[in-house]
Amino acid sequence: MFSDYIKLLLVILLETTGSYTLMRYSAVFGFTNYLFSHFIASLLLATMVAGVLKIFYKYPYRYALILSFSIFFFLGPFAVLFGVVSVLIYTKISKVPAPVKEVNYEIVFSVRVLAEERRLGEGSLRFEKVRDLESVVYFTKFYHPLTVRFFKELLFSDNDELRLLANSYLKNAEKYLQELIYELEKILESQELGKDVKFFVCRALAFLNWDVYYLGFMEEKIAKKYLDNAKEYVIKALEIKEDPSLYLLMGRIELSSGDYQRAYEHFKRALNLGMEPVKVLPYLLEALYELRNFKELKQFSEKYRGTYSVNPKRMALISAWV
Repeated sequence: MFSDYIKLLLVILLETTGSYTLMRYSAVFGFTNYLFSHFIASLLLATMVAGVLKIFYKYPYRYALILSFSIFFFLGPFAVLFGVVSVLIYTKISKVPAPVKEVNYEIVFSVRVLAEERRLGEGSLRFEKVRDLESVVYFTKFYHPLTVRFFKELLFSDNDELRLLANSYLKNAEKYLQELIYELEKILESQELGKDVKFFVCRALAFLNWDVYYLGFMEEKIAKKYLDNAKEYVIKALEIKEDPSLYLLMGRIELSSGDYQRAYEHFKRALNLGMEPVKVLPYLLEALYELRNFKELKQFSEKYRGTYSVNPKRMALISAWV
């Protein structure tokens, strides 16, 4: 930060020296000297402002530099003075700690959360050192791969109550999904269905089978059956009617299977059919990252700039990749 103050002092010195020369000496010499000093001062200040714009507004540094320099150079000494004051204010504000609201997270914090090695796509966390039953009950409200894995680990706990709760959570969650799949498959097989109803049933079966796989109730070899079933029902539903959410799901299935090119094609199709970019973009960028297609990855992130910032988690993933 000390170097920034040196730069600002140099900007002020150049601008005041140039202005003094312009007023003190002859028109040609004074104007030439001022123009040179003002050019250097504007460029130096623009490098500082462009860095701030790049951080806050995600502007490409080159464009931010050109814009800042043009404003300072063509608007004259007052613009430079305003720029210096703005940078000084920013350096003061950026040091002020953000206000923190105290919240009682006693239940949540009784379970310790640690980060594991980063994985593309979903991230990775784990829980350890569970202290009491009340803490664990809080997490029974959620259905996510993280909580499923957490309860699978609790099956080996020394605490009998925790083992019973974990077993109940996993059994009931899996049973609920399995029963829905069974009932819908019966409807699909035993009745003559209209196209719209058949589409709805196939679509529901695709997402339910995906949920069983995605949540991770069973080992990978067994879970792959549900992944294959999800893909089969997506194909059946798309034969009836195109739906962007199904192309998004198919892309995620191919992403899980490692076929990144097909995944990318499905994600693009979902976008073309009107799927919200905020839902598609993280997975599309992941596919492009795996394909090492960094040129197109940058093009998509530039095209949909600001769209994906709605979701903080997705923004973090995209920031890491791009």
